[in-house]
Amino acid sequence: MKAIITTLALVLSLSTSLMAQKPGQADPGPKPGPKREARKEKVEALRIAYITKELDLTETEAQVFWPVYNEYQKKQEDSRKEFKQKYNKQTDYNFATDKEAEDYITADIQHKMQEAELLKTYYEKIKKVLPVKKVAKLRRAEESFRQEMLKQLKHKMGD
Repeated sequence: MKAIITTLALVLSLSTSLMAQKPGQADPGPKPGPKREARKEKVEALRIAYITKELDLTETEAQVFWPVYNEYQKKQEDSRKEFKQKYNKQTDYNFATDKEAEDYITADIQHKMQEAELLKTYYEKIKKVLPVKKVAKLRRAEESFRQEMLKQLKHKMGD
């Protein structure tokens, strides 16, 4: 457990350099390439350490939990990418016709229903590899990790 906390502290300290930005420089968003991949890997390492600590996973639990959870994350990411391919930043949400607006609303609802079904399916799978009390902590750990990352980003952007 001490090793997990040490790893978390190390990765958190490294993450601050990830989010550093020159004063007055606007962030154009993630760019494809090695830097983006390195940043993504560091955030992933942070997430793993954070959730492992918050759920107080044993080594054995972690070995069976992470493959299932990563599969869930991958399917969730694929679902979001699929939706965003059709409706993205270039989409004109001042739809030309009622039919286009209706199609968007329907697609959005279907996407949210698919995400909910995916969540339900994977929580059932995760309950097979972790005690239910740890499964119950998972959503809160995910949310608190996101909040921590946003807080660090805001702090770095304010400097």
